[in-house]
Amino acid sequence: RRARVAVIGAGAAGLAAARELTLEGHDAVVFEQGAELGGVWVYDADVEDDLTGADANRAKRVHSSVYASLRTNLPREVMGFASFPFTRAFTDDIRRFPGHAEVRAYLDAYADHHRIRNVVRLNTRVVSVTPIETSSDTSSASRDFERWGPRWLVQTEPACVANEASSKMDDDRSTDRSAFDAVVVCNGHYSEPRSPTMPGSDGWPGTQMHSHNYRTPEGDRFSFRGKTVVVLGAMASGEDLSREIASVAKHVTLASRGFVKPLDASRGDFPLDSYPENMSRASGIKELLPETSGVLFEDGSKTHDVDVVLYATGYHVTFPFFAKFHEETFQKEGSDDLVPRAFDNRVAPLFEHVFPPASAPSLSFIGLPWKVVPFPQFEAQARWIAKALSGAAPLPDRGTMASLASKAERKDFEDGVLDRHAHRMGDNQFAYNKRLYEYCREDETDLFVTSLVWREAMYKATGVRKRAFPTSYRDGPAAPWSDEEALREARREAAALGFESDSREKKSEKKHSFFSVGNAET
Repeated sequence: RRARVAVIGAGAAGLAAARELTLEGHDAVVFEQGAELGGVWVYDADVEDDLTGADANRAKRVHSSVYASLRTNLPREVMGFASFPFTRAFTDDIRRFPGHAEVRAYLDAYADHHRIRNVVRLNTRVVSVTPIETSSDTSSASRDFERWGPRWLVQTEPACVANEASSKMDDDRSTDRSAFDAVVVCNGHYSEPRSPTMPGSDGWPGTQMHSHNYRTPEGDRFSFRGKTVVVLGAMASGEDLSREIASVAKHVTLASRGFVKPLDASRGDFPLDSYPENMSRASGIKELLPETSGVLFEDGSKTHDVDVVLYATGYHVTFPFFAKFHEETFQKEGSDDLVPRAFDNRVAPLFEHVFPPASAPSLSFIGLPWKVVPFPQFEAQARWIAKALSGAAPLPDRGTMASLASKAERKDFEDGVLDRHAHRMGDNQFAYNKRLYEYCREDETDLFVTSLVWREAMYKATGVRKRAFPTSYRDGPAAPWSDEEALREARREAAALGFESDSREKKSEKKHSFFSVGNAET
């Protein structure tokens, strides 16, 4: 079967979808609201007027959350798509943990290599996605709804873009409506800030902002120089931003729920002695104190004269083009709606984080899991979707998918998994990816499957190194890397595919050896 498929978003997930869909013989159309490919990896120095991003109706929105100095927290080799290895440099940035510009250049090269740029419609925003028919429509008798799900009406409009052509678009915001056999949602989930509303926040005199609107420690719009700052949230962005802000701030406190000061400052994950002298750790924020511009922490301690509270508290999952996607109407079990719901970032019901049982395979989602290596997982999800739509990898019947989705939700509840952690995977991602390839009926010797072995080893070794040496894990040891065998396997795999390092990179490696930069791992 050859389907006409709408893909929403031309970030890494949307590009993977376009590649796998076209490879399977489908007609893909990718709608991207931005002026360029790359999604969140397209750096935008601009920030929103509402620094917390808490106002759902704010007029000015910036898609990217990338800050100026951002470097990946995973090696380029493990980040890359299996079909297009990331073992070489695409800019002058040859580091194993490159900056955002290198990742964006890699995605551009991926699109060109797979010749999918021509299926992307830039500056085009998806306004609404609605089912054309349901299983009860007599008009759909000629179509096997039970097998393929509904068709979809996709309405788009020209997007507002920051260039000279945008004024004409604003004057003539004509909409377009097109019918598709399927829709693949790849709009990302790092653009809608999840800012908490703290007691005392309304009258608090300092600046409150979300990490979504952080770009540099000091600039024309906002400077942290000489300020007292509290950062809430100690995941990847909180750790990195607090250290960078400390380079110019008077003092930075990194606060996180449940933090307890260890007895030995030199041991454990993210050792206390790895932080600069003007940084400290604290438990989560309980309340803001307007009278003293202070912060009350969960353990009862306080700090006063705080200038800035920065929330590194994650993002909301949102799909504004679905009319019924509202948290207040969410049903955890038994929903037969064609579009799933979300409650506290749990999108449900979904079979394997991808397919809503009531509308599969014509509606699917790529990129909901987090704490994963994203690009190769996008690739696995996209391949499964493409094959499900062609009939090469048939899905279970709707009742079975609904039952399995409900069972997974009940297990989360029994295990005490919070709704906001429903799509968190961590080490489980590799078994999940392998399962998706099994659904695709890929052979055990297929490259997509065999690469999971070295990818898992590299991911875990990097995690250990990051937690032990948070300031130097990206720059490499004097001795071989702790994931050296996985690194060799990644390069062997790339060479077998014809992706050897070019002469420029070989010369750069001799001049700036990966193995002689940074501090030794001890």
